[in-house]
Amino acid sequence: MTHRVLFVKPPDRFLENEFVYQQLGPHYLQSFLQLHGIESDLLVLYERLSIRQERESGILSALSLDDLNMLFLGADGRVVDDVFDVKIVGDYNIVGLSVMSPQAPDAYLLNKTIKRLYPEITTVIGGSHPRYYQDQVVALPPNMAFDFVVPQDGWQPMLDIASGKVKKNGQSTLIVDNMPKLTALPAPSRPVALMQRYHFDIAGAPAFHTVSALGCPFTCHFCESGIESVRRFSEAMINHDLEVMAATHAKLGHAQKSVMFFDDVGLMNPKQVGRLSELVNHHGYDTWRAFTHAYLVRKFESDLLEPFVRTGGRRIGMGLETGSQRSLDLINKRNGKHQSVSDHYEAVRIANAHGVAVDAFTMIFPWEDEEDLRQTTALVEFIAGNDVKGTDEQGRQMRNHVDSTIMTPYQGTKFYDLFRAGKFPAVEVKADLDPGNLYYKGNLGGSGWPYTRSRLPRDIYEREQAYRNSLRPEYR
Repeated sequence: MTHRVLFVKPPDRFLENEFVYQQLGPHYLQSFLQLHGIESDLLVLYERLSIRQERESGILSALSLDDLNMLFLGADGRVVDDVFDVKIVGDYNIVGLSVMSPQAPDAYLLNKTIKRLYPEITTVIGGSHPRYYQDQVVALPPNMAFDFVVPQDGWQPMLDIASGKVKKNGQSTLIVDNMPKLTALPAPSRPVALMQRYHFDIAGAPAFHTVSALGCPFTCHFCESGIESVRRFSEAMINHDLEVMAATHAKLGHAQKSVMFFDDVGLMNPKQVGRLSELVNHHGYDTWRAFTHAYLVRKFESDLLEPFVRTGGRRIGMGLETGSQRSLDLINKRNGKHQSVSDHYEAVRIANAHGVAVDAFTMIFPWEDEEDLRQTTALVEFIAGNDVKGTDEQGRQMRNHVDSTIMTPYQGTKFYDLFRAGKFPAVEVKADLDPGNLYYKGNLGGSGWPYTRSRLPRDIYEREQAYRNSLRPEYR
C-alpha cells in the first residue's frame, strides 16, 4: 500500500532572500519516489515580507506559522501561492521535512501543530539538521517528536515509509541508511513554477544550481562535510539534469543561461574539469560557475582553468578562509598538509589573469586577535581590488566578490569538539544553542553568534565583518 506524500521545505528566515538556491533534498526524493511509481507534492514555505520587516526591527520576537506564505506544487501541475494554511497538510498520510539547522525552529513548530491537529499523519525529518544534531532531534518532547528521524541518506527510507514497508510505532524511530554509490539515482525534480521564483545571476546570466557529488575530500576542522567521503552522481544523471535546466531556462524566456555546481568537487583536476566542461557546453550554457581550491589552481593553473574558460566559465568559488597563517594552520585546510596564505593570493592572481573572477569565502574565528583580523582584512582588500582580465555576459568588467562570515562550530565538526573540551581557553560555545542562530551568512550579511566567550568582544568581530562585506561589488 502506498500513501499520499507531501515534502515540505521550511522557511529560510535567516537569509536575505529565500529564493536564491533551490533546496534540492526534497526534489531528489520526489523524483526517486516517482521512479518507483509513487507521486508526491511539494510545499515551499517562506516568510512574508511585512513579517520579516517587523521581526528585523524588533517588533516581533516569537516565531509563528501565521508569519508564512506557501507555494504549493502538486504532482498534477496544480500551483497555489497564498498565505499558509496548515489545513493543506490534512490531505496527506505522510509529511516529510528537509531541514537545515536554521530552519529547525519552524520545522519543530509545524510538526507540533500537525501532531495536535492530525495525529494520524506520519511525519519524517531529514536533512543536515538531524544528521548533525541527531540526539537532540530524537529526544524532542512527545508533542513535538517526529515519527521517523532520517539522519543520513533519505532515498530508501522514504521509499520504505511511503510504500508502507515500515510504520510508525508511537515514538521517534531512527532510520539510518548510507548508499555506497549514488550512480543509479535519478536527477532532482525541477518544477517550472518553482524555478521561476529563483533569481541568481552568474556573470550576468540567470542561473540555476545543481551538484555533481555529495561529501568532500578535505577535512577542514570548521566543516561538518569534512567527515563525509565523496560520492559522485552518475554522468548520465548530471547530463539529464543539465538538459532539464536548460529547457527550463528556455521555457522562462531567458535569453542567456547559466548553471552553478554547488559542491566541493567541481574543479578538482584537469581530467574531471574536462568532462564536466563538455557536459555544460553540450547543453549550450553561456556561462557557469564551480568550486575549487587555492592549491589546485596553483598546481594545475591553465590545465585546470582552460577547459572551464573555453566553455564559458567566468566565476569560481574558493574557500580562502583567512589571511592569518596562524588561523590557516589551525583549520587543517589540506588534510594535514601545509598550505600558505601566499597560496591564496597567488590563486586569485592566476584565476583573474585567465579572465575568471573569484567568489571567495572568508571567515572570522573566535580565537583571533587584532593582528589576525588585520591580516585577513588585507587579503579581502586584495581580492576585492585585484583586476580581472575579462567581462561578463552583459559586457561589464568582471569583479571579484568576498563573503565575510563568523565561524559557527556545528556539532560534528572538529572545532566543536575542541571548543567543548577547552582546547581553546579564550573560546566558549553556548551550552544550549538555538538552532535558529546556527548560520554563517544571513540577513544583511551577518552571521549567527554561538559563543559565550571569544578572544575579542563580539562587536569588534562584527564591525570587521561589516567592513569586509562592504567591499563586495554591486554585481557578480
